[in-house]
Amino acid sequence: MTPAVQYVRASTGLQSCSLEQQGLANSAYAALRGFQIIDTYSDEAISGLTLRARRGLQRLLSDALSPSRRFSAILIYDVSRWGRFQDVDEGAHYEFLCRQAGVCVHYCAEPFENEGSPEANLIKQVKRAMAAEFSRAQSERIALARRHVASKGFIVSPAPFALRRLAVDPQGRPVALLERGERKASAAHRVVFTPGPADEVATVRSIFRLYAVTGLSRRAIAAELNRAGAPSPSGRGWNPSQVRGVLRQEAYAGTYVYGRARHQLGAVRKAPPAHWLRIDGAIPAIVSRPLFDQAKQLLDGRRWRTDAELLDDLRGLLAREGKVSKALIDAWPYIACFDTYKRRFGGLGEACRRIGWPARQVRT
Repeated sequence: MTPAVQYVRASTGLQSCSLEQQGLANSAYAALRGFQIIDTYSDEAISGLTLRARRGLQRLLSDALSPSRRFSAILIYDVSRWGRFQDVDEGAHYEFLCRQAGVCVHYCAEPFENEGSPEANLIKQVKRAMAAEFSRAQSERIALARRHVASKGFIVSPAPFALRRLAVDPQGRPVALLERGERKASAAHRVVFTPGPADEVATVRSIFRLYAVTGLSRRAIAAELNRAGAPSPSGRGWNPSQVRGVLRQEAYAGTYVYGRARHQLGAVRKAPPAHWLRIDGAIPAIVSRPLFDQAKQLLDGRRWRTDAELLDDLRGLLAREGKVSKALIDAWPYIACFDTYKRRFGGLGEACRRIGWPARQVRT
């Protein structure tokens, strides 16, 4: 019998065409055509839009192009399982690489033989276009549905620090708190935000008070929180960037903002503020609106330091300490945070090179 492998894929665990069903169809095809399936490559709960996250297909292609491979055929349920690439030539390219290496691709549930005839090639190309169009249309439908749900004050986003997701029934009565990544039990349920643990809520209130009332810098606030052992989003302490993220989170003032980014066909793009959806009063407020607005005004009015000023600060740190490291930058309150140097210069090593300090001596 001809040695073959099979590839199975499902975008979610809820699809009707499960991995098991695909495997059964592939096995039946193999029994009729004289193939022996010696291995299975799979991608479970992964979109077919790109190759990037599909470790199973990546491994399959690598093995298929290897001179030491042990198979000469690949069995796949249908064209869409191979991929829903928006550029239909991408799927054809991967199949061509396999065929050029001497490995034939067989679509077990398709009504054509993949033998290279003009008719088969035409049908296959149409199937690829149909698979891509299905994903595009599905993406638009999901985006519209999510925006409609958000417009009613229900949540379709992960919970920020100090807030938790709460499933409610159609009458708005609480059903269950949802852990990170957990789905609601019924499609009839909706999700809202509710205040989280008391120590996290107190930490958020402290950040706004220290910044807007006391006037501490973000770095000083992070240091104060770490000294007090306050809970943090990562569980590994606070840094100035995390403090800034809290100060920018309008959900703490009771307003749910949806649509800051557009997630479409595997790509994420920032959306202009005019396209954002704002629902006031959708969330129990942790801080007052006047306090949030005061903090926002201070953030917006802050003057960004120029590249030259950042480099001068780095020279001052080098003159004071005799060396440069991420730990020193984070510990010294008179210099921008490490993330700022990484964002402006592409890395601390490049910033140090510009001030004449050898990059190889930088400890990150």
